Amino acid sequence: MSPAPHAPLFVREMGLPARFGVYVLLCLFLLGLDARYSALSGVRAGLNTLLHPLQAVLAQPWAWTQDVSGFFVTHGELAAENVRLKEERDRLRADFLDRQALAAENANLRDLLALAHHPGVIPVVGEIRETVADPFSRKVIIDRGSAHGLEAGWPVVDAAGLVGQVTRVYPWTAEVTLLTDRDQAAPVQNMRNGLRLIVSGQGSDNLLEIRFLDMHADLQPGDWLYTSGIDGVYPAGIPVARVMQTEPPRHTPFARAVCRPLGGVGNYRHVAVLKPRLPPQAPPVPAPRPPPGHAPR
Repeated sequence: MSPAPHAPLFVREMGLPARFGVYVLLCLFLLGLDARYSALSGVRAGLNTLLHPLQAVLAQPWAWTQDVSGFFVTHGELAAENVRLKEERDRLRADFLDRQALAAENANLRDLLALAHHPGVIPVVGEIRETVADPFSRKVIIDRGSAHGLEAGWPVVDAAGLVGQVTRVYPWTAEVTLLTDRDQAAPVQNMRNGLRLIVSGQGSDNLLEIRFLDMHADLQPGDWLYTSGIDGVYPAGIPVARVMQTEPPRHTPFARAVCRPLGGVGNYRHVAVLKPRLPPQAPPVPAPRPPPGHAPR
C-alpha cells in the first residue's frame, strides 16, 4: 500500500512584485468601476462618517494653535492701536488748548482794537514777553520800545481798563510797571458823585487800595472809579477799579478802601500803550508885503 502524500512543510507565498501587481490591478478596477458607475459612493460616505470624529480630534490641536497665535496677534494689534489712539488724543487735546488760547487772544485783540476813543492819544498794541523776576515789584516787559516811538511815562491799558505805566524804554522792548505795584498810584474820580481820589497798588494783581481816605468821604462798595486826567499822565475816562469795601479809621484819622482793578492785570498777553498825538503845527505866517511904490531898503 502506497504511503499517503504529505503536505509541504513550508507553504510558498506570493512574491512581493506579484502582490504589488495584483493590488495595482485591483485599484485600477475599482477606479474604473467608481468612475463609470459610481458604485463606491456609499462606501466612501460610510468611511467619511466613520473617520470624521477622528479627523476632528486630530485637527483640534492645530485649531487651538491658530487661536492662540491669533489671540497674541490681535492683542498686539490692539495694543499698538491703543498707543496710537492715545497719542492722537493727546495731540487733539493740545490742538484744542492751542485753539482756546488763540480764541482768547483774538478776542482780547478785538477788544483792544475796539478801545474807547480818547482824544489826543494813539494806541500802540504790544505783547507781554516776560515778567520781571522781582518778588517785590509788579513789572512786565513788552515787545515795543523806542524804535516803535515809545517813551517813558506813557499809560498802558488793555480792553478792560488801566494796566500801568511805561517806566523804562529800550530800543526794542519797554518795561511796564503795573498799577498794582506798591510804588504806583493813579488819580481817579468816583463815577457816582465825582469824588476825586488816589488809588495805589498793594503788590497783588487782584487788589488796589485808597490809603488816605477822609472818614466822611462819600465812597461806597460798588462805586466805579475812572481816571480823572488831572495829573497829565493818564487820560480821563479810563476804567481803573471798583470799590469792594471801606474800612473805618484805625489809630489814624484816615479811613481805607479796598478796590479790585478792572484791567486784566496779569491775565492778558496783549496791551496797548497810549501814545500822545503830536499837536498840529500851525502854518507859517507870511511876511507882510510893502505898500506899492515903497522901495525896500
